[in-house]
Amino acid sequence: MKQLPAEWKSDRLVISNVQEFEIPELQSICDSSRYLQQWDGREHDPDYVKKCFEEGNLPPGGMLENYRIQSIRTAKDHRKIGLLSLYHGYPSADSVYLEFIYIQSEIQKQGYGQEMIHALTHNLSELGYKEIRINVALKNWPALRFWIKSGFDQISGIYGDLEHSDTTFANTELIKTL
Repeated sequence: MKQLPAEWKSDRLVISNVQEFEIPELQSICDSSRYLQQWDGREHDPDYVKKCFEEGNLPPGGMLENYRIQSIRTAKDHRKIGLLSLYHGYPSADSVYLEFIYIQSEIQKQGYGQEMIHALTHNLSELGYKEIRINVALKNWPALRFWIKSGFDQISGIYGDLEHSDTTFANTELIKTL
């Protein structure tokens, strides 16, 4: 199975495999996404980046060699602005699953996310993948808008609690066909 290279680029971004020395800074960026907990109900993990770096965040039956955690940096000044975590070959060999993607809040709305997804889509299509999937919290309206605008226009299912309340949560799996 072909996979994304250790480093790839778009016009304004450089995306590359996380190096061990980057973990504290990337964890800090990840920690700034804690506001998402109000929408997805997940517990904060202060060691998320380290765990992903060391053992991956794998799907059932997944293998570490198919997993990537990558930093997102600006090409101009190499400032870290986000994090991408993905798995090649899930749920099928021609699929890529975006496990987590985050651009810092203060950097959002500047086109970096759209640019990165456009470059990611191009690269994965060139590698022969047929689809990209992502799981999005139904309460996360900004993310739903972003992903739909990015071409994730198919829904494979809705998972989680059956009734809406402040303490219940559900997600939808979105698909973009390449």
